Amino acid sequence: MFTLLVAATVAAPNPARNEKPTAAGLMVILKRGDAPVTAARPGDPPPPAISGSEFAALREEGGHVLIRLQGRDVWVSRTDVMTPKEAIEFYTVQINSQPQSTTYYVRRAKAYELLADWDAAIKDYDDIVRMSPQQFAYLNNRANYYSRKREYEKALAGYDEAIKLSATAFIPRGNRGNTFINMRDWDKAVEAYDDSLKVNPTYARGYAGRSAAWREKREYAKALADAERGVELEPNSPHTLLARGLARAAMKDYEPAIADLDEALRFDPLFAAGYFGRASVHLTRRSYQPAIRDLDTAMRLSPKYAAATAKRAEVWVACGNPRQALADLDEAIAADPGYGPAYRLKAWLLATYQDDGVRDPKSAVAAGKKAIDLSPKPDGETCEAVAAAHAASGDFPLAIEWQKKALADVAYAKESGEPARRRLELYEAGKAYRE
Repeated sequence: MFTLLVAATVAAPNPARNEKPTAAGLMVILKRGDAPVTAARPGDPPPPAISGSEFAALREEGGHVLIRLQGRDVWVSRTDVMTPKEAIEFYTVQINSQPQSTTYYVRRAKAYELLADWDAAIKDYDDIVRMSPQQFAYLNNRANYYSRKREYEKALAGYDEAIKLSATAFIPRGNRGNTFINMRDWDKAVEAYDDSLKVNPTYARGYAGRSAAWREKREYAKALADAERGVELEPNSPHTLLARGLARAAMKDYEPAIADLDEALRFDPLFAAGYFGRASVHLTRRSYQPAIRDLDTAMRLSPKYAAATAKRAEVWVACGNPRQALADLDEAIAADPGYGPAYRLKAWLLATYQDDGVRDPKSAVAAGKKAIDLSPKPDGETCEAVAAAHAASGDFPLAIEWQKKALADVAYAKESGEPARRRLELYEAGKAYRE
């Protein structure tokens, strides 16, 4: 049976990889859904039972593909797997011959998902829901794609529809939490994960998601406790290991954090969010070259991964290369014009950088406005970037107003309150801030 119910991923899109003549370096899809794979290389042990339908392809040679399966590398026949583009072509033929079969629409939507073609995936699920309107899993999966498109109200409405159809549907409840994370509404995210875990106290991804929300709220002990529980439930999940690694890093326990992220990537070497997370830890430790390498890998795996490109811009700033940072921010915005943090970082850099040749107050104000427009609930960092932009342009009343809004963000004030208050004093004295 093909897996129908999908848990949404927080913060990072599924890979939209450039297609190559071979399957290597791509996520590949089993041609027969969850059916056993039997054709391994001569002399190799048979593959174990496979749960799931898409896997990382590490290498292709001699008519076989090396896939990563539960931390183990297994050779399977090339005829058993398809690249996303091959899968779309294959399932389109199946749909044309059996237009009332939801199975092939589901599988084609998964292929579109791997290419980050959310509109095409939604269109397939529109047809699926029309044929099977009482299946809560289908409503959940379509809502996931709306969340990826940042059409959050449609996503939340879809999850609510799914929940109405099943009182025990814990995954749509958890996915509501994922959506609130992406909306940067940490309190509602915690409430949604609480709801999910009440229904299913063993839902590992629920603990991983709530850990992310606690981390954003600067409640690091709670973040680690939830992440630990997630790993206890699913020790081989890249998502639970990522959550624990980031929680440990937030508590400045860097070596175990890197170990967790290394292990996550061992289980899934094409896990773009894992490379992003490890790069974030490297950046915190001022290990800039490893951070650049990991972000380059994340961007290769997922070319539309704007967060990775924007994070690389942060590394360039730390290395003293602001112009390369601005180029990366422009690249992130081009890849994903709806990614607000790229505008926030651009506003901050153009407003506060010490080099007069880099500062551009007018453009900083414009970038800050765009960041606010794209933020369902602007957080302290976004408000502070807007404040710095207005101060750089000489509009100190607006700078003071926005800096006070930044300090009203309890989580932000808890972590950055002292320097934020010093900046407020600068603005009240009619002075701009320079890094």
